[in-house]
Amino acid sequence: MAILRDAGFEPEAPDDPLAWLHDQQPAALIFTLLSDTDWNLLESLTSSAADTLLVVLAERVTVETSVRAFRLGAACILPRSTSPAALSEAFSAALNGRSTVSLDVLRALIFTAPSEPSDDYPSTQEREWLRSLSRGVTVGRLAVEAGYSERMMFRLLRNLYTRIGAAGRADALVTAQAKGWLGP
Repeated sequence: MAILRDAGFEPEAPDDPLAWLHDQQPAALIFTLLSDTDWNLLESLTSSAADTLLVVLAERVTVETSVRAFRLGAACILPRSTSPAALSEAFSAALNGRSTVSLDVLRALIFTAPSEPSDDYPSTQEREWLRSLSRGVTVGRLAVEAGYSERMMFRLLRNLYTRIGAAGRADALVTAQAKGWLGP
């Protein structure tokens, strides 16, 4: 916040970014990615406010995380440890319609087709279920967290596995990892 204030901006820190964006269109947002939940929120933000200018800060900036962030609508991606001057410069550049992209990221964006969601593409909630299962969460616990009975959770997962072409849980997790559905 201090970095942006020093650069002449009037930053806010909303408790509910989705509601804030709804009231602030168009808006500029510096968004920090720390977890899978943050990726889900970023996806929600970009789908509900496509004209929002997003500057993303990530714990680890890799080609994969950069490509994913750009495909979700980020104007630039920087490491969380970036200097105040670099953050201010990147934010100002983005406001002026410019972004700095490494050659590796640029090549990945150009030469790899974006994975278009299809009928077998899991929803955000289904991808979260797969991530939970990959971390060893039981179906019973997943059912409680999702608000379903255990029996219904088994049915929902079985339908998901069938839809993505997996024979069972292990196959679904291998497929999810290969397709990048488990996160960066």
